[in-house]
Amino acid sequence: MSAFAVVVGLTTLSAAGAVGYWMLTTSKRVIRLLDMQTLLRESQATHFHQLNRSAEDAHHQVNGLQETMDSLRAIHPEIDASLTVHAFLNRHEGSLESVMDVTETCHALESIVQHQSVEAVGVSSLTTTHQGMLRRLLALLDAHHHTMGDLRVNSDTAHRLGLAALNIQHHVWAESALGVAYQRSPGHASIVEGLEYIARLRGDEALQRHWLEARMKITPDDPALLRSHAHLLASMGDEEAERAVRRLEALGVDTAADRSLLSGLRARAGARSEALDAIEQALEEDPSRHEDWLSYALLLEADGELTLALEANERCLTLERQCGEAWALKARLLAGGNGNERDALKAATHAVALDAGGVDTIFLKSELLELEGSGVAAEETLMGALKAQPMNGELRARIAGKFLLNHRIDDAQELLSSTPNGIDHALLHAVEGRLHLAHADRHRDGTGQTDTVLLDASLKSFNGALSLDRELGVGWLGLARTQRMLGDVEVASESLARARRLMNDNDASVASESALLALDTNDVNAASSYIDAADVHGASATVAYVRGNIAARTGRLEMAHQMFTECLNIDPAHIRARLNRSSVSMAMNEGRSVLDDAEILLDMAPMLALARVRKAEGHMMLGEWEPASKQLRHVLETAPHHTHALTQLAACYMSMDRPERAESPLNEALRHSPDHAPAWHQRGLLYLEWSKIDNALSDFEAAVRCDGQHLDARLHIAALLHNSERLDEAEAAWRAVLAIDPDHTVAKTRLAECGRTLMSTR
Repeated sequence: MSAFAVVVGLTTLSAAGAVGYWMLTTSKRVIRLLDMQTLLRESQATHFHQLNRSAEDAHHQVNGLQETMDSLRAIHPEIDASLTVHAFLNRHEGSLESVMDVTETCHALESIVQHQSVEAVGVSSLTTTHQGMLRRLLALLDAHHHTMGDLRVNSDTAHRLGLAALNIQHHVWAESALGVAYQRSPGHASIVEGLEYIARLRGDEALQRHWLEARMKITPDDPALLRSHAHLLASMGDEEAERAVRRLEALGVDTAADRSLLSGLRARAGARSEALDAIEQALEEDPSRHEDWLSYALLLEADGELTLALEANERCLTLERQCGEAWALKARLLAGGNGNERDALKAATHAVALDAGGVDTIFLKSELLELEGSGVAAEETLMGALKAQPMNGELRARIAGKFLLNHRIDDAQELLSSTPNGIDHALLHAVEGRLHLAHADRHRDGTGQTDTVLLDASLKSFNGALSLDRELGVGWLGLARTQRMLGDVEVASESLARARRLMNDNDASVASESALLALDTNDVNAASSYIDAADVHGASATVAYVRGNIAARTGRLEMAHQMFTECLNIDPAHIRARLNRSSVSMAMNEGRSVLDDAEILLDMAPMLALARVRKAEGHMMLGEWEPASKQLRHVLETAPHHTHALTQLAACYMSMDRPERAESPLNEALRHSPDHAPAWHQRGLLYLEWSKIDNALSDFEAAVRCDGQHLDARLHIAALLHNSERLDEAEAAWRAVLAIDPDHTVAKTRLAECGRTLMSTR
């Protein structure tokens, strides 16, 4: 055998051996893999079997828990309610986009309020957790703009929801829910009680009365309801309050407090003797009530029994030293004189410290301090009270009014200007009107234009006061005064009649204003009667001022001057009295007095143009033409159309021998006031100075057409006609002069001359 064949054979055997070995190895691996697969299948089968058993066990456990929860929710409804509402809130809180199903919402409400008691108001049966959930639920409903009208709940749920909402102080939902419950079940006591409680919290007395009377229909003889009803009607000023107390008396359950209330009602009705009987009976039964002793003292004060009132008031203070109203009453009783001002001040100080007695006591304390000479402390009392009560409109108004009476106009203005926002008190408007009147007194220029602007503002203020309080007497009085000054006499008379009805008939201010109004209608007798009534209250600047006006109107210049002087002695800052006295001094040809008053007026009121005109006229009376013209030019700088000032300036120029400068102001005066007789007369004098007789005669005749009683113009007409030998016309002119002044000597003489001359020519 060849070597090649041997090699091939060996190679073949080697290959066959290798393949056999590989096949054997692979076979063992396949067998091992199959064994592992079998083991894995068996393991998975076992695992799945265990999983199935575990799932079955878990399912049984879950079913057990659900059954347990269902049992708990059935046995404990509060848990069911908590879970229901909690789930509802989780779905809808924090998202306004979510849609709230009405049925689901009603179910949540019913669940949460089902445990609320409906027996009485104020009794909460909900847990703290449920109250919190109810707040969240109502807030959610508000956020989605749902109301009781959108919900379909039954009467019982509405009832319980209303009481529950009331307990958590959600009064809007409480009122709405109880209102729905009342519509469906009006006879349930706690529904009406809840509605009455809400009305009481809101301070709506009319609504509270409605629901209180609805409660009384359910339980008509309940003493507590009758007593509440009586007190409510008493606070409303209703006469039926006494009837309610009488029912308590008829039931035999009236108390000393009830009889005290009855006493107050009778006193308010004007039956003070019956009121005293009732309060004395109450005190006899129970003398330990300090309120009754105070009521007794107030009744005695009203009857003028001041000594007995003081004794009763002391009993009140013995029982209760912190009774502020008793201290206020004691201050009033002691302030009447008899040297008790010091004790009155102590009592007033106690009352003010206890915030009692109102604004009257604050002012009483201030006045008592002034009587002691402590003016600074008196004002500090008022301003301190205002600082403590910045929103007290009455206090602010009365302090401003006091400043006005003392002619402290800037202080009054500042006080009114600093009024906080939100205060709208009738007295504030009235004082503002008086402030405008005070400004009008100090800015008058004699043209009436300045007066009208300021008086219109005053009119608006007084009307604003009356829009807030139609029964405000001082508002009608201020309105009447303003209307009179504007020339609306008939309207002023109506307003004054309203003021007279609302205020005391003998009130000095009303009587004084009535006298001034009567003077404006030329009824001097009525004016005298009115001012006599005002004089009963004692001497005052206003009374003297009005008497001065009456005397001046009747031509008693000496008496008028005396009355105005008396007024100024009492009140040196009385603007109108000083102006009027200067006018009387002019009529009495006392130029120096006119000048003195005018200078004082300008010191007090530098913007008072009328005082500057008076000063100029004082200089003119003294022949001081240059200073007079200077004052008049000063007036014309601010009031270029001041007719009287223009006329007087022209007179100054003529007296200063500068007639060429007089024509322009006279033409200006007549352009603005063609019916101003003095300007026509003055221009007639100017033309006479220039020997323009026809022009002068024409202007004098124009003056007479404007004022038929202008004596100087008629004298010049008669003289010019006489000198022109127009005797027929002159005779008529002289007769016209004598019609005004029957004792005029020149007119009589010239008339006789005309008569003789005419007789000789006929």
